[in-house]
Amino acid sequence: MTGLLILFAAAFTGFGCYHLSCAFVDVPTAQTSRMMMLAKKQTGTSNEKLFDVYLTKIAGKLSPLLKLDPIKKSRLSLTLDIAGIPLTPECYTMKAFLTAAATGLLGVPFFMIMPLMGLLIMGLAVMVWFSTYYKAFDLVKKRRKLIEAELPRFAVSIQQGLATDRDVLKLLTSYRRIAGPHLGQELDTTVADMRTGNYENALLHFQNRVGSTMLSDIVRGLIGTLRGDDQQMYFKMLVFDMRQIEQNNLKKEAGKRPKQMQKYSMMMLFCILLIYVVVLSVEVVGSLGAFF
Repeated sequence: MTGLLILFAAAFTGFGCYHLSCAFVDVPTAQTSRMMMLAKKQTGTSNEKLFDVYLTKIAGKLSPLLKLDPIKKSRLSLTLDIAGIPLTPECYTMKAFLTAAATGLLGVPFFMIMPLMGLLIMGLAVMVWFSTYYKAFDLVKKRRKLIEAELPRFAVSIQQGLATDRDVLKLLTSYRRIAGPHLGQELDTTVADMRTGNYENALLHFQNRVGSTMLSDIVRGLIGTLRGDDQQMYFKMLVFDMRQIEQNNLKKEAGKRPKQMQKYSMMMLFCILLIYVVVLSVEVVGSLGAFF
């Protein structure tokens, strides 16, 4: 009975702290927020959840209290820009802390009645921290893989274009018509930078934003073309190497398929054996009843 009263007291205390914190950071009421989110969803301007809106608002108020290392801050800022997350490094890190803390607070009442469950929830809070903080890095990594999958075709297009024209801007613009969404977005930014500034700096920024070694080889050849070098043989060899890498990646993906099929086959075998065990157990128990 005492543990139940403590649980109810903790729940009401958390409910009160939530409303006080919302009033402190000037967060609208739940009904107003739901109507605003519904309006955004209907217009297609946002699909963010209401809980994330609250956390972002609170994290923005508390972010000045957080001091980050300059190197980690610059790295995280670049990652957030590439991932398209409109948050500062401090706000993003504070939001990850608050998400993990909100999960951890759920386990505090369980320490009074079920300590093991409290420890499990604390472990879950640590997992939530890593998942939330490294979400931007995972998005950038996934985006880089999608871009790298398209780079062999990009290199072939440049190789064919160099046979008739050495205008790098024209080569990028012509490939933009058939580029994928992620590489196309980077090409739009690069073409805009080239038209308003230095060509080499624009290509180097393109290389730094993506962070791919394969793209670095392509940029190196394009910079050589800008300096007047004949890069046709270079791109010919580069296309050959990229095709070899692409074939190896396809072989690796094909090699993973039998393992996946084997996993599902083992699950089916386990289910079949379980059915036999259940049927035999029922028959054995029924037979024993006839003897006694």
